[in-house]
Amino acid sequence: MCKVTIEEDMAFEKGVKSSTLDLDTKVLTVAYNAKKTSPDKIRTRITKIGYNADSLKRDPKAYEKLPACCKDGAHQDDH
Repeated sequence: MCKVTIEEDMAFEKGVKSSTLDLDTKVLTVAYNAKKTSPDKIRTRITKIGYNADSLKRDPKAYEKLPACCKDGAHQDDH
């Protein structure tokens, strides 16, 4: 669900062509048009969904709205 939440939301960010989240590494790979967006804008978008993005901290209100399966520690037993 986390993967779907992030990838679907990123599709609405202006300039983002595609995004893929690797749940094992927790790395989001984003292809984007540099004339329409930037890494900083993408990171900010991720924080507004409720996730940390590199050094930027997530929006606490958005985090609280995430399903329990998408919160910290939810995937620790998945390996």
